[in-house]
Amino acid sequence: MKRVTIKPGCTTCGLCEFIAPEIFEVTDISHVKKDAPVQAHEAAIKEAARACPVQVIACEE
Repeated sequence: MKRVTIKPGCTTCGLCEFIAPEIFEVTDISHVKKDAPVQAHEAAIKEAARACPVQVIACEE
């Protein structure tokens, strides 16, 4: 996995942070943590993307 982004439209539900706290952080909006260890947590990132209620998590392979 090369990159993970969050597209506009996030509802800040916190589900991504619950599933992959090493990667996502929810403040006023959800965002991917700087220098997040994406390669080491691919399965959790994909799970968070599938679980996102508004489908705004994008994963570039």
